[in-house]
Amino acid sequence: MTIKNSNVFHPDQDNDLEKIELCQSGNNEAFSFLVEKYKNLVYKLALRMTGNYHDSEDIAQESFLRAYRSLHQYNPNYSFSSWLYKITLNIIKDRMRKKDYAIPFSASHPEQDPEEVANPIFSGGDNLAINPEERQILQESINNIQSAINILPLSYREIIILRHIQNLSYYEIGRVLNIPVNSVKVRLHRARIQLKDLLGKK
Repeated sequence: MTIKNSNVFHPDQDNDLEKIELCQSGNNEAFSFLVEKYKNLVYKLALRMTGNYHDSEDIAQESFLRAYRSLHQYNPNYSFSSWLYKITLNIIKDRMRKKDYAIPFSASHPEQDPEEVANPIFSGGDNLAINPEERQILQESINNIQSAINILPLSYREIIILRHIQNLSYYEIGRVLNIPVNSVKVRLHRARIQLKDLLGKK
């Protein structure tokens, strides 16, 4: 099977497609390259969605296993990372039907950057800088922010995380969630409002 490059999302999409073609030809080492490249992104998504470190590792492993088994269904109009996000979110949603993941994060967690989460959520923008004093305030309140994200409705939680933590574009989010870009913007706006409301009650 030959995959034509669409270059929809990432400049290195060519490289991913080459690896996928090799995988489809029976080269398992090529898939190891993709796992190494995207394992942190998948794990981070699972961790932010579930708040559970151990389960996030399991989810990440299951995501790559499912991706490997489904490579014949891969659509090159998606970036490989967006396809992985879609698979990962489906696994998470399946698990959430059976278990409560609303577990608060530690404010000292080394992967959490208050600027990457709090600044765009509070401002409604995506590129505003914060000074050191503001950064310290956000660091002190990061536990409340993540706790509030954890109790958002799933549709709001995932769109906040995809946009402000995974840094996906509106277009990418629309492809992952199967909704139009305008719907992405509306849902994100409503999610920000509800998140601010939750934080205001803490």
